[in-house]
Amino acid sequence: MKKTKLLIGIRWIARIWGGIILLVALIALLQGIAGDRKFFTDFGSIALYIGLIPGLSIAYKWELIGGTIATLGIILSGFLHPLVVPPGIL
Repeated sequence: MKKTKLLIGIRWIARIWGGIILLVALIALLQGIAGDRKFFTDFGSIALYIGLIPGLSIAYKWELIGGTIATLGIILSGFLHPLVVPPGIL
């Protein structure tokens, strides 16, 4: 399949956006670990980070697999705790 410039541009935009989200998620994860908040007592938060961080990391090499893992992590965390779901997903 021939890759057009538009497709390559969209992939790089998605990689950059995914990198920004991954950086913010890692900072929030480290802040939750270092802080004294009870962040990891909520199963929705745990499911979000278990699905989101590895999914976005894998998505740099394999877009479909990583995107699926990240999306399933967000959906699972939404079922476990509706307030964890980002507003963009609604």
